[in-house]
Amino acid sequence: MAAKTKMGALRALALTASLGLLLTGCAGKDQALELPEGHAPLPSSAGPSAPAGPSAGAQEQLTTAQLAVASGISMAARLGFDQARVINGQELESLKEAPQDSLNGVVVIPSQCSEVIESLNWSPVQMGGEGARTDFLTDKIAATGSVEVAKVADKPALEKHYGTVLRMLTECKKISLHQESETVPFTTQKPVVKEGQADSAILWTRAKPGQAMRQQALVLVKARGDYVGMVSFIATDGLDSPQFAQMAGEILNAALTQAG
Repeated sequence: MAAKTKMGALRALALTASLGLLLTGCAGKDQALELPEGHAPLPSSAGPSAPAGPSAGAQEQLTTAQLAVASGISMAARLGFDQARVINGQELESLKEAPQDSLNGVVVIPSQCSEVIESLNWSPVQMGGEGARTDFLTDKIAATGSVEVAKVADKPALEKHYGTVLRMLTECKKISLHQESETVPFTTQKPVVKEGQADSAILWTRAKPGQAMRQQALVLVKARGDYVGMVSFIATDGLDSPQFAQMAGEILNAALTQAG
């Protein structure tokens, strides 16, 4: 049990935080964007803005990142994901810090991939600038997704992440995670996406079918203008189906149309 608990500390790696969240809230629709249950309706004056003061009017304005995420979630709703949960406040702030020592007690084989796999714990808001995130799901599909958009405040950090993904897809595409008496495989592959749909794309699988630690994650990242978006799916199985890469690409494209 201790091994499973510590292995769970990987925190789904690239997703950085659990997506298995209770989704609550009320339904709301904006004139331009159809939003799923759990996503608050956008203000009637919705548009990108950097609030200049404490006035009610300024507070109603959305940042570019928030509007981009809402646009991505609207596409997710059209694809059948009818529930959502906005990540904000302290919960969003906590995502700005990369997980520390997420491989505590875990031996990575080969050892040179240890730092690489730990660096996969990345998300756009870690760059420290303006950012927004919303998670989404539906009872009809056994996967949970996330849309995250942030201003590129640290371009070297973004380029470093691209390098991490590249290393995971080449020199570290087949590794093992060992702790105490348990050893599970960890493999990566590049999902099939349309040309220009993502700057970085990875599908990773942990453990074999039927094992308690079995998990898959699909992550697409793309920059446009001063912003970068990330769309992720996490599930026990099935993310290697082409439909998930296609949906992730469509959601990411919809989000970044607001960031150009």
